[in-house]
Amino acid sequence: MTDSPAHRTKPFWQPLVRVLTAIEVAIGVLCILAILVLVFFQAVQRYLPIEQVAWTGEVSRFALVWLTFSAAGILITTRGHIALEIVDAARSRLFVRIVQSGAMLIVAAVAIMLVVEALALIDSQGILKSAVLRIPMSWVYIPVLIGVVSTAIRSLIQAVQIAVTGPVFSEFDDDAEVAP
Repeated sequence: MTDSPAHRTKPFWQPLVRVLTAIEVAIGVLCILAILVLVFFQAVQRYLPIEQVAWTGEVSRFALVWLTFSAAGILITTRGHIALEIVDAARSRLFVRIVQSGAMLIVAAVAIMLVVEALALIDSQGILKSAVLRIPMSWVYIPVLIGVVSTAIRSLIQAVQIAVTGPVFSEFDDDAEVAP
């Protein structure tokens, strides 16, 4: 018996990628909700006769950093990142493949450098504490490390995938009107 194209099994890593993506999305959603709730609470507490809660600003700033780095890997995988798509219009698919793979390798190189720096911050900033909550600053950098590791891995995989299977073109509507 031969496997027909309709009955091929999925690669073993696809469920793992889905779970990791879901975790990253959940972290991003929690960070956005934390920022929203805490910033609204900060605005409300200015006008109410209640004691000021100082830690809300600190947590919302940390959540913004965590959101930024937790979403970076997802944006690589879903092509949600900022990209110059002028190269996609080139006639040579090989040229587009080289440029897209090269771009992903540059992203991976930057992410790997960020991993090194995040590790250095985690190692060296343990003695420092946050201003209000007094948590070690090394703890603040752990989600950043996880985010840049995800970005590095996903961009390397994307570079290999583009090099092997060909360039990825953005989807656009041919009938869309262009503003004058």
